[in-house]
Amino acid sequence: MTDSAPTRRRHPERGYPRRRARIAAPLVAAMALAGCGPSPVDMVEHPVTTTPSRIAGEELQRSAEPEESCAPVPAPAESPGSGVRTVSSGGAGSGREEVPRSPERILALGAGAVDVACALGLQDLVVGTSGLPRGADVLFPASLVDLPDIPLPGDSGGDEAAAAARELRPDLIVLAGTADSDPAVARALAEVAPTVVYDADALNWTDATETVADAYGRPRAGGDLLLDVIDRARATAAATTPSDTWVSLVSVIGDSGDGVVVQDPDTLGSLMLEAVGAGRPPAQRTQEGERIPPLPESPAQGDELDGDVIFAVVGGSPESEEIARRVFASDRWTDLDAVDARRMFVVDRAVWEGSGPVAARAVLDDIRGSINGIAPDG
Repeated sequence: MTDSAPTRRRHPERGYPRRRARIAAPLVAAMALAGCGPSPVDMVEHPVTTTPSRIAGEELQRSAEPEESCAPVPAPAESPGSGVRTVSSGGAGSGREEVPRSPERILALGAGAVDVACALGLQDLVVGTSGLPRGADVLFPASLVDLPDIPLPGDSGGDEAAAAARELRPDLIVLAGTADSDPAVARALAEVAPTVVYDADALNWTDATETVADAYGRPRAGGDLLLDVIDRARATAAATTPSDTWVSLVSVIGDSGDGVVVQDPDTLGSLMLEAVGAGRPPAQRTQEGERIPPLPESPAQGDELDGDVIFAVVGGSPESEEIARRVFASDRWTDLDAVDARRMFVVDRAVWEGSGPVAARAVLDDIRGSINGIAPDG
């Protein structure tokens, strides 16, 4: 039997409402078809991933190699030449947009747009970005992270963004759309260059990958990126048997209760754990990006944060180091069995809450490299 990429679904023509489409399910289904047979860094400003970094005394897992994360050779344009072609867009209007057949100056507005450009080897064509998370340099090379950042304020009608974009002379703009996006921003940017809007909801990152790759003139290459993630997820599941392990995924946030909560199910890290079929503690079970009640035969036992292994997501703010240090020293944290057994691994929020194939591959590498291991002494 053969793998197949998730089917593309059309984006809504007006606005960017949150859709009920799911991400982990298509990956799991494709894996089943294929399986018929058997920053938040406290020591350096620009971390080098070949050297272990630490946060709050704990080693920071870092499978991502930012300077090697992008494809070294650009995927060839699949409709080369001058002129335009028509692609899908989630922006206001007809839901279709005419774009260059082979764009040469791309404005990638949104982490997903940057991720796909990187995965396709188009990083040298990107002239500006927006929406990159704090700590993006753990995932993307400096050539992308240091590009001009286009402001996308919610109340300016897009005039400021359009003015900044015009200075960069793009021939294509790809814009992240969310449920509360102001359509005026897309309209203003469209006065600068053809603008394609993609769904930035993390649950729909496979659809977004296809939409963005199509806008970049590489639709088949975009499908190949998703097939590669499927292959890596299947290999991760085969190598680590995560279904035999209760994997706890928590977020160190510092702004509620003990400063640590069970990670939201509609984030990339949680979706990738679903994709590899990882077992989850009863209180953390998820399906297609939503929390589901514990099975009657699996009552919750002990702290909902605990499991056979814990992945702790850190980063995202200037206070991340201080927050993590406080959480990791708390009685609740030190009483967790996985912490006592040194089976707690600290991972980057910029990676585990990323969006796109580069981030997905890095999460899978983190899972494969850590899930059966023992954490180094802090």
